[in-house]
Amino acid sequence: MVIRIISVFLVLLISGCTNESVTIILSKQNNQQSYRKFIEQIDSTINWRWINAYETPINILEKELKQADGIIMTGGADIHPGRYSQEGDTIRCGAIDVHRDSIEHILLDHVVNSGIPCLGVCRGLQFMNVYFGGSLHPHLPDTLSTMHRGDDGYATEHKIYLTKNLGALKIQTENISAPVSNHHQGISRLANVMEAWAIAPDGLIEGIRHSDTIRYPFFIGVQWHPERSGISNSLATPLGVGFINAVLNDTSD
Repeated sequence: MVIRIISVFLVLLISGCTNESVTIILSKQNNQQSYRKFIEQIDSTINWRWINAYETPINILEKELKQADGIIMTGGADIHPGRYSQEGDTIRCGAIDVHRDSIEHILLDHVVNSGIPCLGVCRGLQFMNVYFGGSLHPHLPDTLSTMHRGDDGYATEHKIYLTKNLGALKIQTENISAPVSNHHQGISRLANVMEAWAIAPDGLIEGIRHSDTIRYPFFIGVQWHPERSGISNSLATPLGVGFINAVLNDTSD
């Protein structure tokens, strides 16, 4: 009888641990929920809890940030060029979302203060760079090339070359092929506190991280879309695994 009671207690205890949620804040959730699927397919054993910051009232978002285990800065509309002192480039931008700019500024304020793991994708990488004082090419076809978006205005694919090894991601190859790319803007002047670790064939910076890897062990941005790329040789899985490991390590501290 005593053994049975102890066994039931252990089952309940273990069950309670596995049901503990891990909270991830998305700067904006897309309709396909591809960022959620990207992370959840890597580890479906975790009880993921997702917060769409874009649609969350500021007072509630501030409370959620205190409980958050990680942040993903997702892809989306252009950043207002006034944020990098190039107001005149507005006409060269596509759709601009100033509400999202303000939301993502709040998110990065929290990342800077807390050191919470943060992954930036496409626009997310761009906002990371702008936040710290960097600038963007307002329209890449005018300055570099057209290789980053298909002729039909949708996604394309191109190689990525690593310029620095990210040991935490356990990358074993120098050339990354077939990631999905779909953007018309990109980094022009890299922010002083950021460092590049991947580039495109035309020289555009494709991967960045914060140079202070002690305070910010996972502050990584990529210009391509790992959540839409194949898992083979596209860095999708290493990025997802690296983010999850950082989140879990931060949760256990």
